[in-house]
Amino acid sequence: AAAISGVMRASGVLAVLRLSPIRRIPLGYTVLARRYRSRSFDDVVGQEPIARTLRNAISSGRTAHAYLFCGTRGVGKTSMARIFARELNLDDELRESEEIGESILQGQDLDVIEIDGASNRGVQEARDLIAAAGLAPSRCRYRIYIIDEVHMLTTPAFNALLKTMEEPPAHVKFILCTTEPHKVPPTIQSRCQRFDFRAIQSAKIAEHLRSILKQEGVEADDEVIAAIARLGNGSMRDALSLLDRLLAGGETYLRRDDMEDMLGLPPAAAVAEVADAVAEGNVAAAIAAADALLAIGIAPDRALEELATTLRSALLVHSCGRDTELLELSDDARDRAARHAESLDQATLVHAIAVCDATSRAVRRGGSGRAVFDATIARLCMTGELAEAGAAMKGVDSVRGGTKKKRPPADNAPVRPQPAKTVESPANTLNPDRVLAVLRETAGLRRLAGFLSVESIEEGHICLAITKEGQEMARLIVGRREDIERALRTTLGKQVVVEFAEVKKPQAAAANSVEDDDLVKAARDLFDGSVVNVRDAGAGNDSESSSCP
Repeated sequence: AAAISGVMRASGVLAVLRLSPIRRIPLGYTVLARRYRSRSFDDVVGQEPIARTLRNAISSGRTAHAYLFCGTRGVGKTSMARIFARELNLDDELRESEEIGESILQGQDLDVIEIDGASNRGVQEARDLIAAAGLAPSRCRYRIYIIDEVHMLTTPAFNALLKTMEEPPAHVKFILCTTEPHKVPPTIQSRCQRFDFRAIQSAKIAEHLRSILKQEGVEADDEVIAAIARLGNGSMRDALSLLDRLLAGGETYLRRDDMEDMLGLPPAAAVAEVADAVAEGNVAAAIAAADALLAIGIAPDRALEELATTLRSALLVHSCGRDTELLELSDDARDRAARHAESLDQATLVHAIAVCDATSRAVRRGGSGRAVFDATIARLCMTGELAEAGAAMKGVDSVRGGTKKKRPPADNAPVRPQPAKTVESPANTLNPDRVLAVLRETAGLRRLAGFLSVESIEEGHICLAITKEGQEMARLIVGRREDIERALRTTLGKQVVVEFAEVKKPQAAAANSVEDDDLVKAARDLFDGSVVNVRDAGAGNDSESSSCP
């Protein structure tokens, strides 16, 4: 600018130049998953045993020629491969040791070749790799091949690599990474040391997120960090991607409401309202609250997942206490979970969570999604009533025998003669206490024994009377006469004939007390019905009843 001004002044021309400042073009933003990628074995999160094993292998000089890193996405397979390659090639004698290490971590070193198995999956690429493996490394100790998503290679490509992977040159090492190890041929796996990367615990993800937020100068509620860690589902990269979305909003303090708006999550207050109605057993309020949740654009399956998470909090409070470390919730959320735990027992909570999970998967598959969703909400509210009905029906089944009734022998079937006993032991003495003891010890007759008493015993004839409590089941008890005789003959070793005292028909009593029956109550409440008629189930079949002489 000074030179141009001087030229213009020399020529007699007065010029005024206004120079704008040089505009700097900002470089591209680097996402958190890349900026905070682990750079050493000490920085690895969630895979400490594998990092310790690889470090000890290097220090002891017992490194293999091929490794297979298996695990789901975002658990650190590629990062671990780069760190391992860097530690293998670090040499204090090299002048460019730091530059080499940095280039390896960036995936740009000449001697550490990263190959994408999805785009280099053919046999020709495998042949090129084999040819290049014979070349000595340019400046490092080893030439290392990191093949990502190795399961994408074709079968001919795998076959071409077999010999080289079994006996590679001394300066060559292979690190294979895959999310689907079952697709890697066993012949390849047998030539590698396999390491299985586990899903990262939510607590460790949350701890790492706090460290990153501190470096970024952003604060966040503990509930937000816990939710992001949980949504990461064991993947650090997924959790960091979610955190990136929140930080893109420019907020310096992350709150639960902001997270729900940015990530499209169901509002915690709306989900809590549904859970409150479920805990109270109020079907109408629960369906209305669920409808409000869907009205804001929340998918039914997502709403059920959040409801299951809320019920899980109540289950943990119920089982482990309000202050358990398993819950990373605010004080208000803990209080709400404690209220739910007081209203619902453990069995009900477990059942409700299972129902939410099953229905969520069913809704995703299609079908009558909204109808199934509303029916599920109503079912959760009625869990207690359904349990009572089931218990009542179980009690009836146990009275009826519980197991499949054996077919009684035909009238003309021969009776197996019992060996005669010359001396009668006290255990086989025919007396009222012994008769009832035999019935209580016989499967299928234990419950009936509580409703019977012995009127008389005379020359192998036993007269039984039905107590007042058993009058309503008189038909059922009389119908088990042959089973009672069989049990007594088998145990006592005697021929016995069982008869019943005159049974008063309990139809009138049943008509008066049927409204108070637990099973009838449960059925009436479930179906909003009323009792119209009472009929004796055994009416018209009096042949089985008898009276003692």
